[in-house]
Amino acid sequence: MYEIEEEMLDKTRKRLEQVDIPEQLVNDAIQQGVLQAKNKKRKRKKTLWAFSVAAILILTFVTSIRVSPAFANAISTIPGMERFVHLIQIDKGIEAIVENDYYEAIGKSQVKNDITFTVDGIIIDETGAEIFYTLEAPYSLEGMDYPGVKLFNNGKELVASSSYNLPDQEQVNRKVDKFSLVFVEPEQFTSNALEVQFEVEQDNKITSFNVPFTLNNDIKQGKIYTLNETVEIDGQQIEVKEIEVYPLRVSITLEFNKQNEMKILQFEDMRLEDENGEVWSSIQSGISGRGENAKRERTYFLQSNYFKEPKELYLKFDKVQALPKEESYLLVDFAKKEILEQPSLRKVEVLNISSNTIELKYHPIRENHMYSLFSQGENAKGEIVDIPEQSNRGNDEEQLSINTLNEKDIINPVRLDFIAYPNYLEGSVSIQIK
Repeated sequence: MYEIEEEMLDKTRKRLEQVDIPEQLVNDAIQQGVLQAKNKKRKRKKTLWAFSVAAILILTFVTSIRVSPAFANAISTIPGMERFVHLIQIDKGIEAIVENDYYEAIGKSQVKNDITFTVDGIIIDETGAEIFYTLEAPYSLEGMDYPGVKLFNNGKELVASSSYNLPDQEQVNRKVDKFSLVFVEPEQFTSNALEVQFEVEQDNKITSFNVPFTLNNDIKQGKIYTLNETVEIDGQQIEVKEIEVYPLRVSITLEFNKQNEMKILQFEDMRLEDENGEVWSSIQSGISGRGENAKRERTYFLQSNYFKEPKELYLKFDKVQALPKEESYLLVDFAKKEILEQPSLRKVEVLNISSNTIELKYHPIRENHMYSLFSQGENAKGEIVDIPEQSNRGNDEEQLSINTLNEKDIINPVRLDFIAYPNYLEGSVSIQIK
């Protein structure tokens, strides 16, 4: 059915890989696409023709980014486009969002203290938002901190967890990045009116921005699959309760049987797969789920297949990390620099303990796969001990995990529950969703 289009894309890809792409030519093409979009209210035949041309151009654009490093590099030089190149290359859900015109350009700015904060665009659904922005100033922005970002709908704050990348920038006075927000609960929007509140701090001086805007496109609702199906892997029972499919992510809610002998930690290879074997895997960066590791019910996020309509769809997972429940933690005396209790498997080695820092080493099963071992601690009084600084580094052979605890909260001994550990259940699971 698509032989002609595929042949066109293949020819385009080959030409793009062989030639340098002038930035002006790329800009002209994008501007032409914008003009075509603005003319979409013309006569039906012209609209259908323009839509077909735009669809082929978008498909060519996205495909070329995936298959042509030369084209990807050229697009990355255009202000604001480097983020799309990176996202499209690692996240099939974002690729589908771009293809289906669900990203909305905003382009609204506010200037304070000679800093210009611009909301470039947004992708939003009931589970969260990706807010693309630019910061610019006539002076260096190095050493700038981000105390907080909030998103409001019609004056109501949308309570969310947030993350951002703070990537290295070529220009010290310009930062281009995005905020990833995951709402605590799926949100029901009362209007298309949104507002971003954002703070930056430099040299102990805080600058606050408030940028309101109104979406032109409607926010798409999720597709809900209620399963309540129990599966078993290596003797451990897991109930797959619900799968919710949204444009930004798929959320999968699991509940672990309280009679399980093992504490389930991470799912290294959870995925959706259609009848053709096409896979939507776990989110590569940012927030990958919600729900405390100690609780029986947790939600995990996968890349979204929202804009696909497969005939069949399966949830599959294996490489499930787990530990015996009675051995799923470290008990540390930071004053004596001693480990009092730890898993008997000894697949994580403690290298160093200081008054508030613990350094560990482990061997990953997957290439370049790093993960945090803990999220927080608990002191001798049962109070939470935060871990504000965590770093992971290493290579294919071994990974180092360095965890710095909030020293004022340490009352020895401190219990550190593992949220990840390189010990795996045997077997795999496959559930047909549709």
